[in-house]
Amino acid sequence: MIDIIKEKIWLSLKALKVKAPPKSKINVEYPKHKIHGDYASNISLNLAKKIRQKPMTLAKKLATHLSADPLFSKVTAEKPGFINFHIANKILYSTLQDINKLGPKYGTDYERGAGKRILVEFVSANPTGPLNVVNARAAAFGDSLANILIAQGYYVEREYYINDAGHQIDLLVESVENELNRLDEIQVEELQEGYKGKYITEIAARILEAEGTTIHQLSKRDITQKIRDFSLDILINDQKNTLSLFKVCFDNWISENELREKGSVEDVLAYLSETEKIYDKDGAVWMCSSEFGDSKDRVIMRSDGTVTYIIPDIAYHITKYKRGFDRIIDILGPDHHGHIPKLKAGIEILGYKTSLMQFILLQHVTILMNEEKVKMSKREGKLITLRQLIEEVGTDAARFFFLMRKSNTPLDFDIELAKKRSSENPVYYVQYAHARIASIEKKARSERIRAHDFKPEYLQRLGHDEEFDIIRMLMKYPELIAHISSTYDVNLLTSYLIDLAGEFHKYYQKYKIINKRYKKLSLARLFLCKAVQTVIRNGLTLLGISAPNKM
Repeated sequence: MIDIIKEKIWLSLKALKVKAPPKSKINVEYPKHKIHGDYASNISLNLAKKIRQKPMTLAKKLATHLSADPLFSKVTAEKPGFINFHIANKILYSTLQDINKLGPKYGTDYERGAGKRILVEFVSANPTGPLNVVNARAAAFGDSLANILIAQGYYVEREYYINDAGHQIDLLVESVENELNRLDEIQVEELQEGYKGKYITEIAARILEAEGTTIHQLSKRDITQKIRDFSLDILINDQKNTLSLFKVCFDNWISENELREKGSVEDVLAYLSETEKIYDKDGAVWMCSSEFGDSKDRVIMRSDGTVTYIIPDIAYHITKYKRGFDRIIDILGPDHHGHIPKLKAGIEILGYKTSLMQFILLQHVTILMNEEKVKMSKREGKLITLRQLIEEVGTDAARFFFLMRKSNTPLDFDIELAKKRSSENPVYYVQYAHARIASIEKKARSERIRAHDFKPEYLQRLGHDEEFDIIRMLMKYPELIAHISSTYDVNLLTSYLIDLAGEFHKYYQKYKIINKRYKKLSLARLFLCKAVQTVIRNGLTLLGISAPNKM
């Protein structure tokens, strides 16, 4: 509707012989107060100075011209120069027909992103332990964003980058080997660094079960490789299985170790050397990243000849460019903030457009249990895993709660609230609206009020403010999905669904939906309920959450 109104304003400006700006520059938004209509525009305020007219003069001219359009019941000019639009009732009624006709396609716009390819990389946790709640937030956010982009016509690939090389993997191997020796009653020393926890013991026990004591007869190198391969296989498969339980599936799993074996890291070093944007200092090799927006130059190769993490990461991102994506989205944890400038610098030095790259930083998650914060440490093995969270509150509640806050905002996850089966729990509140409508439909059938007897003219019997308010909310759904596909504010969808469910629950409590004495009115209200159910189901589906018919 916003795009339609922009088009009509643009045509009206042309008709009034006023030089019109591009349609994308015409602002149309939702008014803060209902009395100001369904939509509003400040176009007169923006143009007045350029055309040497008073804002109210132009606003009145536009309002008069647009009032003749059947899309609107009323168009008014308000000081100091706003134009307020009231959508005609027949348009609101036709919105319900569109929703129930389109069903799962309502809210999609396949033309918006047609022909454009987007890569969304998310989670990408080090395979050094089970997925935790921070990874869970990334999984819920990345998967839902991908769903929304697909609904807008983009071709989207979900990608997981496996950090299976480097210092953290060495620590994992040392930790498992130490535990393996302890289980085999070989004297060990406490590691200064490393990973702890039940899962390390379980990996070591599985290795002993598979290999027996003969593993100690292997060379140090072979033992290390055996432990590495076995541990990574267990942990990566556990991550895949857990994500599957969380309704998250990836198109691509990219291994850092495999990229290194293919020579990608050496290639990047060679390419950088050809740019003359690296230099030697203190026995190390540095990249001139400060010339490309970074706060300082960065070491890319240490004095011992090992490369820093930035080089394999640049190598990985070059593979994204070479695959021809129009947009590259990285969803990262809060601790990656300082990594972005040096990554972008390296990419730019190598001649790639950093404008294709977009970064979303998800902030920390705090788990609350009985109103107290749960302290977690991956190194100490003290953490709530994603699998434990799923077992505790379920996938639907977990995903919804992770998506209720803006990505750049820390999130408190209340375990006890997520488990409640009451209106206090927001996901239950939304799902119950969907199930309640299914119950209404069942009652209608028992009362011999059948949906196929509905006729469009019955909608004119809908006349209460609450009914029109619900329809107006439903009309905004496609605009919301289009907006999220540009801003990535997935939390707006959870807020919308909570508000829509709230409007419906209040309507249900105030008005009788099914009444055998008023069949036409009942059919009209049933048609409205069906539209609400469709939009709730469509929204929940984009969030990867079920829409049950029974609660």
